[in-house]
Amino acid sequence: MKTYRSLALIIILSLSVNALFAQNKPSHTDSLMKAGIALTDAGKFAEAVAIYDEVLKASPDSKPVLYEKAITLNIMGKHDDAIIILEKLLTSISTPNVYAALGDAYDMKGDFDKATSYYTKGISLWPKDRNLWLNLSVSYSRQKKYPQAQAAAAEAIKADPRHARSYQNYAVAAYLQGKNAEALLGLSNYLMFGSNNQSLGACNVIKSILYAKPNTNADPVAKLEQETIAGAVTVATAGKTGLAPIDSLVLQLTASYKAIQSQENQFGSSFFARYFGDFFGAIATTNYMDTYTRFIAVSLSPQDNIAWLKAHNDDVKAFNIWLNTQKRQTE
Repeated sequence: MKTYRSLALIIILSLSVNALFAQNKPSHTDSLMKAGIALTDAGKFAEAVAIYDEVLKASPDSKPVLYEKAITLNIMGKHDDAIIILEKLLTSISTPNVYAALGDAYDMKGDFDKATSYYTKGISLWPKDRNLWLNLSVSYSRQKKYPQAQAAAAEAIKADPRHARSYQNYAVAAYLQGKNAEALLGLSNYLMFGSNNQSLGACNVIKSILYAKPNTNADPVAKLEQETIAGAVTVATAGKTGLAPIDSLVLQLTASYKAIQSQENQFGSSFFARYFGDFFGAIATTNYMDTYTRFIAVSLSPQDNIAWLKAHNDDVKAFNIWLNTQKRQTE
């Protein structure tokens, strides 16, 4: 989780300083600021802070420089130093990024009450800010408050449906509650953004969900989700022997998506039913499940799946055209 938090901070860091603060930055600091940000991105945090301090000698009240210094200090683990700077900034400037940074600093320090207060205050001012919602979700996950983490991640998805990490956090929070249908579709959506160094782990969690036996001690919704998938997988593969792993996965996902859609209104979330259940249920009725499954499961067998996708380029194009026609409801 520590790595994930740092990543979230670096994402914030990469935003334009002018866009963050809408202030005029002294032109002579441009090159130094760029150098400082580049050093932070490279993990050379002490060197970055030294550059920011050099700039601050000439412009001690420069809000963009103070912000960048605070972000870097927080990544270094110097949370109290970062908090002093950020709380001072908040008295003269109000942006969602400052609230998010303060929430991150308190969160990484372990003061979850203060972290939550800054995230929620920021959200009250900017209810559609994805970073605030996602960072709140991550904080709840660290506190093992998984229902709240999933709900916050859902709001991050609504704010920015094109952000992969929001789906990942949504899925993980659902999985840790035993809500396997919500976890399966969340991870399926996450993998549609393309392969990365966490794709194999996501694929392996999907496989564990498909083969999981229902937990009789789970809460009613989680139990229903688990039973829905287990029943669908059993029917899909009954009497079928000698299947290649990828062909088995196509059958299991197709059956699971259809079964989840048929039960979606019983899982307690209208957002899940409309945004996830309907969408993946629709995919399962197309002729593109082979293409789709090969794409999201590239990391399970990269050489074979990539070769297949290249050989079926027309199918890939047709699937992309179909995807572009789909309208998903977030509200």
